[in-house]
Amino acid sequence: MTWTHYRLRFRLLSPMHIGYRKVGNLMQTRPYVPGKNVWAALTARLTRDYHNGGDAEMYKCIGRLVQENFRFGCLWPSTNKDAPSFPWEDPQFDYRFLGSYASTALNYDRRAAEEGLLRETEYIAPVARDGQPVYLVGDLWVREDDLPKALNSWQEAFQKFQLGGERTYGWGRVRCCTDWQAGQSRQGTTIAGYTWEERNDDVILTVPEGGKLTAHARAAGEDAISGVIGLVEPLVGWERNNDDNAKNPWKLSSAVVCWAPGSWVEHEVKVRIGENGIWEAF
Repeated sequence: MTWTHYRLRFRLLSPMHIGYRKVGNLMQTRPYVPGKNVWAALTARLTRDYHNGGDAEMYKCIGRLVQENFRFGCLWPSTNKDAPSFPWEDPQFDYRFLGSYASTALNYDRRAAEEGLLRETEYIAPVARDGQPVYLVGDLWVREDDLPKALNSWQEAFQKFQLGGERTYGWGRVRCCTDWQAGQSRQGTTIAGYTWEERNDDVILTVPEGGKLTAHARAAGEDAISGVIGLVEPLVGWERNNDDNAKNPWKLSSAVVCWAPGSWVEHEVKVRIGENGIWEAF
């Protein structure tokens, strides 16, 4: 089976919040879109638009097919549609790309703000501080030679994406700018400083000595990557609970201990891109 690589490009049309952590009243955003968020958005669009979106089992079925036939990289902000901006390379990254929105609940009896409920939500802005439009760029691998019929409309689904939190308020709207013909490449191509290839039906990246990780990479367990220096964090978040008769529509995912993006390797390593875009030792 053959993988095809695509360079994904989206134009950010509204503020986007990718949940990270809470510091005081501030809900911080990640400065990028993890691969899991891209998987979730593609699964949702395919299920709702081309299958029975009212069937919880269909979400699980389509989600599993997407995991088996797609590999995702992170989406990073960019102002030129091509070269991503990384926080560890741009000392003004936060100033250029991030903003925040303050809100609170109201006490109508007192005609005042409800005490203790002020919150501030950080976001990636659709327009950079210097007035340039913001794009999201990243990588996608698709097993096109043997793609199940249920996934045939995947390119159309990318045209209807909405990413991150606060979507009911219009946040996270994007327009796909990917050129599906010119944007594809076969193995052996160098992308973002890495060379990719196929081995044993896996997508393998070669990270050069001193290279930076641009996605989460396993830091514990059998698939842990050794020789990495950087921050370690448990990758965890809320997921839709599609179990039958579930009382709570959401559940907390199992934590995966990972090296955070921006960590660097002491020597050349080969990594396998696993589910949700998490890099694993090969």
